[in-house]
Amino acid sequence: MNTGIAATARFAGVSEEEEKRRRRRASKLYAMRNYPPEKVAGAILRAVLDDRAVVPVTPEARGARLLSRLMPGALRAIARLEPPL
Repeated sequence: MNTGIAATARFAGVSEEEEKRRRRRASKLYAMRNYPPEKVAGAILRAVLDDRAVVPVTPEARGARLLSRLMPGALRAIARLEPPL
């Protein structure tokens, strides 16, 4: 979701300069994806109306949800990878 949250995120265990670099990189990635908060809000409202507990909104989230259902070990292995920030 493209909001200002990436600009204020905290990255533990890195220097202040590295944290600033990671914030800029994360902000850039979110801006490139450009998934607006309105789409997320709409998905949440539909989930409430349909009484659904888990609602993956973005295509990436849907893919991860499917992978967690079909191959949970693979998803856990991917989650342990260090992201290239």
